[in-house]
Amino acid sequence: MSEDLVIVPLYNEVATVEASLLAIRRHHRGDILVVDDGSTDGSGAILDRLDFISQLRHPVNTGYGAALNDGFGWGLERGYRAIVTCDCDEQHEPSLIPRLLDRLGDTDILSGSRYLEEGADDDPPPVDRRWVNLTITNLLNELTGYRLTDGFCGFKAYRTQSLARMSLTEPGYAQPLQMWIQAAALGLTVAETPVPRIYQNLNRSFGEALDDRDRRLAYYLDTIRAELARWPQFAGVELPPLQSETP
Repeated sequence: MSEDLVIVPLYNEVATVEASLLAIRRHHRGDILVVDDGSTDGSGAILDRLDFISQLRHPVNTGYGAALNDGFGWGLERGYRAIVTCDCDEQHEPSLIPRLLDRLGDTDILSGSRYLEEGADDDPPPVDRRWVNLTITNLLNELTGYRLTDGFCGFKAYRTQSLARMSLTEPGYAQPLQMWIQAAALGLTVAETPVPRIYQNLNRSFGEALDDRDRRLAYYLDTIRAELARWPQFAGVELPPLQSETP
């Protein structure tokens, strides 16, 4: 077993999963876990051909957060030093995995940021996604005291001893928001590192209701409120008025 694990959440990425996993293997010679969250498009058959990965399979789709959380549990049981999360839709750059691990050091969570620095080749973000990201990231900073620039990037490195202190239960796309609130409540150290901003699929769905921006924002706010209520450190904290203007 290697010291470091890469976790790849997967749901219906038949067009990109093989190339993405081969690229991860080129840049990470350690262990790779793919959590297939109920794919129905043939992605699972591709995984079965790849002998350099381990797999967890959900019989039905349970959510992006659920895939990550189950992957974390798998990694914690096996005692890895660090865990990197990397998507397989070609929006994360596998060549940066070694940099994430090198820069993690004694930091508890090192998060990729698509907005920390502007790269010449960065794709412009969809306006509504950028507005929601900026609105929630600013709110997280106000609540936690962190100085995040990208509250949602899924390309991260974690020290497993820090993950072991957390209790992540949110199954959906708001899982990172639960994670940031818990990290602050536990006094975990966080940092960001720049990663490319790549948008391969501008029409990517968040799942029916959440494709509506306002409903998505409401879901994120509900998740933050629920997590704040779990921690004595945030007793009595009310969400401040949102400062961003609607585009």
